[in-house]
Amino acid sequence: MSIVIDKILAASPNTERGRPTQLSTDPKGERIAYASGKSIFLRSLDDPSQSKQYISHTVQTTVARFSPSGYYVASGDVSGSVKVWDAVEGVNTKGDYHIISGRINDIAWDGDSQRIIAVGDGRERFGHCITADSGNSIGEISGHSSIINTVSIRQQRPIRAATGADDSSVVFLNGVPFKFTTKLGGLHKGYVNGVGFSPDGSRLVSVGADRRIQLYDGKTGEATTQIGEGEHKGSIFGVSWARDSKRFVTASADQTIKLWDVEAGKAVQTWRFGEEGSVSIPDHQVGVVWPAGRSDGMVVSLNLAGDLNYLVEGYQQPTKVVQGHNRSITALGSSEDSKAQTFWTGSFEGRVCSWDSHTGLGKAIEGQTHSNQVTAFQTTPSRAYSVGWDDTLRIADASNNTFLGETSKLSGQPKGIASAEGRVFVATTSGIDIFSKDTLVGNFPAKNFTPTAIAASGPFVAVGDDANAVHIYTVDGSHKLSETETLTKSTAQITTLAFSPNGSFLAAGNSSGKIIVYDSSTWAVKTDRWSAHTARVICISWNSEGTHAVSGGLDTNVFVWSLQSPGQRVKAANAHKDGVNGFRLCNASKSKCRPQQPPNPKYEKTEMSSPLASDGPAPPSSRTSSRFSKRNKLKNGTFILPTTGERVRRQITLRDPASFEPPPQHNTRHFDDPEPLIPPRRTYSQAGTFRTAVDNSAAVAKEFWQWLHTPTAKGVLKCSLAYLLGSMGTFLPPLASFLGTNSDGKHMVATITVYFHPARSAGSMAEAGLLGFAAFLYATFISISSMAVSVFFGTQLDLTTLAHALVLIVFCGGGLGFVGWIKQKFNTPLVSVACSTTSLAIVTVLTKENAVHVGIFTDDKIVQVMKMVIMGMAASTAVSLLVWPVSSRTELRDTMIKTTDSMGSMLTMITRGFLSGSETDLRSSSFNNAQSKYRSVFKQLTKNLREAKFEHYFLGTENQYKLEAGLVNCMHRLAQSIGGLRSAATTQFSLLRETTGYGSATPVNGVSFSMPQMHGTSISSTLTGKNDRFAVLTAIEEASEEGSGTEDQTSENGGALKRMDRQDTEPTGSASTSLPTVRTPAEIFSRFIMLLGPSMKSLAYTLSQILEELPFGEGPEYPITINEHFQTSLTEAFSARSDALKELYKSKELDRDRSESVEADFEEVAASCGHFSFSLQAFAEEMQTYLSILEELKEETENRKQRSWNWIRIWRKDKNHQNQDANTDPEQESLIDQNQDTDVPKGLPDMVLQKRESKFWEPETDGKESTKQEVYRWVLSLMSFLERDDIRFAIKVGIGAALWALFAFIPATRPIYRHWRGEWGLVSFMLVCSMTIGASNTTGYARFIGTFIGAISSTIVWIVCQENPYALAFCGWLFSIPCFWLIVAKGKGPLGRFTVLTYNLSCLYAYSLSIREGENDEDEGGEHPMIVEIAMHRLVAVISGVVWGLVISRMIWPISARQKFKDGLSLLWLRMGLIWKRDPLSTLLEGESPNSYMNLREEFALQRFVLRLDNLRGSATSEFELRGPFPSKAYGRIMDSTNKLLDAFHAMNVVMTKEPQAMLASSLKLEFPINDALPSAESPRDRLLAKIFQYRKHVAAAEDPSLVAIKDEDYELLYAYVLVTGQLAEEIKKVEKEVEDLFGVMDEDLLKLQ
Repeated sequence: MSIVIDKILAASPNTERGRPTQLSTDPKGERIAYASGKSIFLRSLDDPSQSKQYISHTVQTTVARFSPSGYYVASGDVSGSVKVWDAVEGVNTKGDYHIISGRINDIAWDGDSQRIIAVGDGRERFGHCITADSGNSIGEISGHSSIINTVSIRQQRPIRAATGADDSSVVFLNGVPFKFTTKLGGLHKGYVNGVGFSPDGSRLVSVGADRRIQLYDGKTGEATTQIGEGEHKGSIFGVSWARDSKRFVTASADQTIKLWDVEAGKAVQTWRFGEEGSVSIPDHQVGVVWPAGRSDGMVVSLNLAGDLNYLVEGYQQPTKVVQGHNRSITALGSSEDSKAQTFWTGSFEGRVCSWDSHTGLGKAIEGQTHSNQVTAFQTTPSRAYSVGWDDTLRIADASNNTFLGETSKLSGQPKGIASAEGRVFVATTSGIDIFSKDTLVGNFPAKNFTPTAIAASGPFVAVGDDANAVHIYTVDGSHKLSETETLTKSTAQITTLAFSPNGSFLAAGNSSGKIIVYDSSTWAVKTDRWSAHTARVICISWNSEGTHAVSGGLDTNVFVWSLQSPGQRVKAANAHKDGVNGFRLCNASKSKCRPQQPPNPKYEKTEMSSPLASDGPAPPSSRTSSRFSKRNKLKNGTFILPTTGERVRRQITLRDPASFEPPPQHNTRHFDDPEPLIPPRRTYSQAGTFRTAVDNSAAVAKEFWQWLHTPTAKGVLKCSLAYLLGSMGTFLPPLASFLGTNSDGKHMVATITVYFHPARSAGSMAEAGLLGFAAFLYATFISISSMAVSVFFGTQLDLTTLAHALVLIVFCGGGLGFVGWIKQKFNTPLVSVACSTTSLAIVTVLTKENAVHVGIFTDDKIVQVMKMVIMGMAASTAVSLLVWPVSSRTELRDTMIKTTDSMGSMLTMITRGFLSGSETDLRSSSFNNAQSKYRSVFKQLTKNLREAKFEHYFLGTENQYKLEAGLVNCMHRLAQSIGGLRSAATTQFSLLRETTGYGSATPVNGVSFSMPQMHGTSISSTLTGKNDRFAVLTAIEEASEEGSGTEDQTSENGGALKRMDRQDTEPTGSASTSLPTVRTPAEIFSRFIMLLGPSMKSLAYTLSQILEELPFGEGPEYPITINEHFQTSLTEAFSARSDALKELYKSKELDRDRSESVEADFEEVAASCGHFSFSLQAFAEEMQTYLSILEELKEETENRKQRSWNWIRIWRKDKNHQNQDANTDPEQESLIDQNQDTDVPKGLPDMVLQKRESKFWEPETDGKESTKQEVYRWVLSLMSFLERDDIRFAIKVGIGAALWALFAFIPATRPIYRHWRGEWGLVSFMLVCSMTIGASNTTGYARFIGTFIGAISSTIVWIVCQENPYALAFCGWLFSIPCFWLIVAKGKGPLGRFTVLTYNLSCLYAYSLSIREGENDEDEGGEHPMIVEIAMHRLVAVISGVVWGLVISRMIWPISARQKFKDGLSLLWLRMGLIWKRDPLSTLLEGESPNSYMNLREEFALQRFVLRLDNLRGSATSEFELRGPFPSKAYGRIMDSTNKLLDAFHAMNVVMTKEPQAMLASSLKLEFPINDALPSAESPRDRLLAKIFQYRKHVAAAEDPSLVAIKDEDYELLYAYVLVTGQLAEEIKKVEKEVEDLFGVMDEDLLKLQ
C-alpha cells in the first residue's frame, strides 16, 4: 500500500505591498506560473484546481517564467539562485545557477528559449545573462546604480534587452553577448516597475511608480511617446502586451486594470476593483498578464490579497476570481451536507477560506475575519466555528460564505476547539469555555494545569495538558464539567486529541511523536505502538469506520495507522515542506477524489502555501505588541549609494539582518511548548535507547570534528605537538646525550615549549624568541658574575662567608628583584613567561648547583641551559611556522573587519533607537552582543598590531605598519565617536523618561494647551507602562522589514489616511511648508523626526554600508577594497543633513512668552535634536580621515617591491625623526599623558601651582651649594625614588628571594633545602609575587591547584606506564592537551602552565633518574624512582614557595589592590574634575581658548587607565580582609557610570564650572561619608536654557541686518554643554548613591564634639 497525491490545491501568489509580482503564462495560454512560499506553481487557467508544484527551492521564491517554447520554466528566489526545470511534470531540474547575492526580481527568456537574463538586488551586480542549458555567461548587465526590478528581451533578431530599476532609469542592451548601449534617465521620476517588448519587437513600454507609461523604439531604444498621463492615480506595477502588439494592459495601485490602444494613445477599457470612491488596500493590482494563444482574449490580474481575477474585454466584472492563501495554513476543518463536502482553512494572517470538494476552488469568507492566526476549526453542516490568536470565536455561515455578526471573546488564548451534543468547547490557556446555541454558557477554569488540546464525543470531553496527562470530563445538562478519569500514559506533552467517529476510541498525540489510543469504555490503552513520527504530532483524523487513523506531524510526514495491525503503517514522506498542520479525510462520494480502499484513504493537501510564519502577522511572542499595529513609520529620504556615489530613493532599513531575531515559526515549535533540554525522541525500547546513544555519539563526534577545524583547536594541537617534541629531550637518547650527561634538568626543554608555546602568530613568535634570548643572556650574566664573585672572594681571598653574602644580596636579591621589576613594568604575558624562564635558570645556578657554593667556575650548566633554551624555542618556532601557520598581519586585517562590522551594527542600532525614541534597541541582546564583540575584538586589535609590528619590521615594510597603526588609531577615535553618539542618544531617553511635563493641559501664562492625540503605542511605552512626556515619539517607528515602503494605515475609528504609499508619494522635499506650527517640545521632537530623521537615517545607512565594505576583502589575502566613491558619498550625505536642519529650525514658534521652565524644555529638546545630528556628522568626518589613511595603505601595499628595513639603520635616525615616531606611534602613549602647558585650568592659585612643582624642588641659593645642601638634595631624590611602588616591589622581591635562598648557603640547612627541592619553592615565590596582594592570591591559588593536579596525574601516569618511554611520551602528550586548552582556549594561563610544569618536574624527572642521569638523588629512589616521594617533594616545595610569596606580599610594603583601586578611582575622578574645570566656553567670548579641552592622547590614556582599574577591581576580589568582602558589584556600577562620563566627555565641547567629582573623589579615597548637600546643576542649567531661548527669540524678532547672523551650528557648543551637563549630573547622582551605600552620609552628628 502507498499514499499518492491525487490533487494539489495551489496556494495563491506571493504579494508584497509596493512591489510588483511577476506572472507568466505558457505559449498556449493554458497555464499560469507564479511563485508562492518556497514553491513554484504551474496552474491551469481553465481548471484552477489542477496544478503542479515545484519544490526544489529551499528559500522563498520570487518569480517564475515560462520559456517561449513552453517546455521549460526558469524560477528565482531570494538567495539569488535561478533554476531551470521541466514545465511538463514540474520535477526535473535542468540547471541550478547562482546569479546574484540577493533577491531575484525578474527573469526573461530570449525567443530561442536558450538564453536567460535574471535581475534583482545584488551586492556585486544587479543582474546577469547566461545560457539556460549550461549557465555560461553571455554578457553583462550594467548601467544601473540601484536594484533592477524588471527585464524584457526582444524575441526577434537583432536581439535587444531592456531593464528598469529603482534609479528611475531604463537601460537598453544590445546582444548577443549582451552589453550596455544607452541609459534612458530623466523620463521616469520614480521606480521603474515594468518593461516589456511587444510580441513583434517594434515597441518597448515601461511603467513605474510615477504613474508614467513611456513607449520606445524596439530596435534602437529611442524614447518615442508618452501615453495615458494622469489616467492612473497610483503606482503602475505591471504591464503586458496583447498578441497583436497593438494593445497592452497595465495594473496599478489605484485598484484598476486599464487596457490601452497604442495607436490612439488612450485607455479603451478600465476594470475597477473595490467600491467606487473608497480606498481598498487588498484590491491594489500588483500584477497582470495577457495570456497568448487564447481566443477569448482573457486577461489575468493579481491583487494584493493574492486573488487572481479573470477579465474579458467588454465585461466590467471579472468572469472568475480564484482565491486562496498566500500565507501558511494553520488550521483545517471539514463539513458535509447532503450534496457536498466543504473544507475550511485558516492561515497565519487570519484569512479563512472554504473549499468546494467538487470544484477544488476556494472562496474567502466575507465579513470581519480574524486579525491573527487561525488556530482550529469545528464544523456543523451549516456553520463553521473558528478560534484564533485574537482570542475570539467567530462563526461562519456555510451557505452564504460569510461571517455572522456574533463574535465571542474567549477567556484566554485558544488551544483547540471541539463540539458534541450541540455544545462547542474551546480550550484556552486559562480553562474551558462552553458555548451552546452560539452563546457562552459556562467556563471551567483549569487550576492545576494548562490545557493544550481538546476533543469531545457524546458526554465525554477530553482535555490534554502540559503535564503529559489527558483529563476526561463528563458534561451535564447545566453545562458543568466533572472529571472522571486522568490518563497518564504519555511521557510528553499532549499536542492533539481525536475521538473516533463513534466515540469508541481516543487518540492522543504528544510532542515526542508518539500516539496512544485509549478505549473509551474502560480508558485502558488500546495501543501505544503508533510511534513513527520523529517530532510533535500536530493532527489526527479517523476514517468513518474508526478502524484507521491518519496523523501528520512537524517532521513533514503523514502516516496511516491501523488498530487491527498497530505495528504496520503507511507513510507519505515529506508531505509538506514545513510540517503538516491539518488533515481531513475526503468522502469519495462527495468529492472529486478517486475512491480508494479504507487502508489507503486520500488526504487533503492541508498547507496551500509554504511561506514561513515570519511572513505573516506577529508571532505569539509578540502578540501584545501586535495589537498596536497601526504605527506611524518614518518616511524615506534619498540616500547616497556608497559604491557608486549616486543619490537614490528607495526603502532602506537600519536593521541588521545578521543580528535580527526573526519570530519563531509556527510550524517549528509552538510558543507554549517548553524548550527541552534534550531534543525529544521516542525511546521506549532497548533498540530505541541504543539508537539514541548512537545518534548522540555521532552528534558529539561531529561537533568535535568541527571544533578540531577551529583556530582554537589547531592552537591546542600545535602546543601539544611542540610539547611532545620538547619531551624528546628527555626520552630520546641522542637528544638527551646532546644536552649532557648526569643531569636531571632536561625536562626544561619541555618547560620552554610550555612557556613559549606555538599557539601564536609569526610576529608573536618572533617577539617570544627575542624575549627568550634576552632572558638567557640575563641569566648567563647573573650566573657568570656570581661565579666570578664566589671564586674571587671565596677561593682566592678565602672569604667564603663574604662571597656567599654578596651572592645572596647582589645576585640573588638584586638580580631576582630586577626580574620582578621588569615583570611588573611591562606586565605582558610574554614578558612574564620570559621572567619565569630567567628566574628558573638563575635559581638553578645560584642555589642548586655547587659551583657558586664551593667557589669554582664552570660553564657546564650555562651551556646546558643554552642548549635547552635553543632546543625548546626551535621546537616551538618550527611548529608555529610550519603547522597551520598564523600571520599577525592577516589576523590584524581580519580583526579590523570584525571591528568595523561591530561598529556598523552599533551605529545603526543607536541611530534607530534615537529615531524611534525607544531604548529597546540599546537594551537589546543584539546591541549587547555587538558591544561585547566589539570590546573583545578591540583588545585583540591592539595585540595583533603589536605582533604585526615584528612581522613588518622583519619583512622591511615598516611604512605599512605605520599606516596600519594609524588605522588602529583612527578606529580608536571612531570608537570614541560611537560612545559620543550613545551619550547623545541617552540624553534623549532621559528626556522621555521624565514624569513631569506636559499633561493633558499644561498652563502657560494662564493658557492651557493639550498634547496632540497620537494613534498607536510604541514598544517602549508598552513596556514601561508610563506616559512619556514626549509621547509623540512613541508613534514613530521604522518601516517593517518585510515591507518595501511606508504603508497606508487608517486610524482606529476609521479616520483619514495617515501616510502615503510608496507608490503614491512624490519624491519632493517641500512637505515642511504645509506642516502646522509647533507649540510644544513634544511637537519639536516630532518635527525633528519628520524633517531631519530621513537624512539622519540615510547618513547612518551610508556610513553602515561603508563600514560593512571596509576595510579589507575576504581572506586569506584580505585585499584592500576601498571604493573610489566612498569619499564623495560621505560629502554628499552631509549636504542632505544640513538642508534638513535648516528646515527644522524654521518651524519652531518663538513669539510667545512662557515660563522659564517651559522655555528651558523648549531649548532642551532643540539641543537633543541638534546634538545627536552633530555627533553623527562628527563620526562621518572621522570616517573621511579613515578612508584617507586606507587609501595611503592601499598605495603602499601595491608597491611591494620597495623594502626599507630602516629600523636596522639606527645611525641614520635623527632626533626629529625619533620625536615624530614617539608622537605618532600609539603604542608609546603614557598611561595618563599630562600636558603641563595646557592642562592647568584657569584661575588656579599660585600656591597650588607651586605645590605641583614640589617634586622638582630647588633650594634658593646665591649660586654656591654647600655640601649639606647637596646631601639634602641627594636624600630627597633617594626618598622620592624609594617611594615609587615599582621600586618597593623590586626591593621586597629581592629581600624575599635572598631570605629564601639563605637556606641554600647555610651548611646546616643546605641538605634540607636540596632534599625538599627548595629551588622550586624559590621559583614558585618568583611566580607568585605580584604588585598587589589580590594578584598574588590569585596566582598562588592557581599555582597550588595546578601543582596538586600535576602531582597526582604524574603519579598515576608513572605507575601505569611502568617507565616505558613510549608510553610516557604518549601519555604526556595526552595530558598536555587539556592543559593547553586551559591556556589557549580559556585564558587560564597560570593554572594550565603550573599543571603541566609539575607533571614535567615529577614524571620527566623520574625518567631521568631511571636511566642514571640524576645527580645524587638517592633520597628519591635513584635508578628506581619513588614517584610518590618525588611528587611530594615538589608539592611541598611549591606550597612553601607560594606561602612565602603571600607572606612577603603582605608583610613588606604591602600593596593592596583594594587601596590601589580606590586611589586610582579617586585620581580618575579628580582628573575628570580638572578636565571639567577647563573653559572651552571662552571660545564663544574670546575666540580661541588658550587651554585645550582634552586631546586625543589624554582620552586614550583615560580609557586605558579605566581598563587598569578594572583589572585592579578583579584582583581586589581575591583579597581577604576582616572588614568583609570587597564590594565588587557596587564598584562595578561606579565604573559603568565612569565609562558613561568618559563617553559624555568625548561628546561635549564645553564644561561647567562646579566640580562635584572632587568631593566624591575624596570620599572614595578616604572611605569617609560624603556631604549630604552636593551642589546641583539642574537650576543653573535650566536658567542657561531659558537664556538661550530668550536670546534666539529676540534675534529672530529683531531681524536687524546690522546684527551678526547666527547659524544653528553656532549653538552646537552650548547644546553639548546643556545635554552633557545633564547626563553628567545624572551619572554623578548614581555614583553618589553608591558611595552613600558604601560609606554613608555625613551629617551634623558626626561633627559634634563629644
